[in-house]
Amino acid sequence: MKLNLACCLIGVCFVGCNPSQPAGKKTNATGNSAARPHEHESVTSLPIAMKQLSAHVQTIAKAFEEKKPDDAHDALHDIGYLLKSIPALAKDMSDEKKSAIMKSVGELKESFDALDDMLHGGPETPYSKVEERITTAMANLRTAIE
Repeated sequence: MKLNLACCLIGVCFVGCNPSQPAGKKTNATGNSAARPHEHESVTSLPIAMKQLSAHVQTIAKAFEEKKPDDAHDALHDIGYLLKSIPALAKDMSDEKKSAIMKSVGELKESFDALDDMLHGGPETPYSKVEERITTAMANLRTAIE
């Protein structure tokens, strides 16, 4: 019985480990340390969220401009989690600002979802098709947060 429990614990330890990645501290797209490559840190303020969001947008734009969309894959997943956190960070703002923030977050989510869907076999979505929406939504989001 003890041997079975030990084997289970050892098995659990190795599930999810990625031996191709070096041991030690990992960093995400914004340079923050993360225990695992897909661990999402809590965002504590709108300025921090905007900084991280801007970094992800740059990573995604660069990957698509260089015709290496797979390089944007992690940033596309991370940006989804980040966009989900922004409305809660804006809870103490005026209704007008919250509305503008929600509209911008919705535009960004739709745009990035289209790009991510393409990477998962969905319809072809060139970055140029969503670039203006992303640029406008980011500008509107910055204005609403200021």
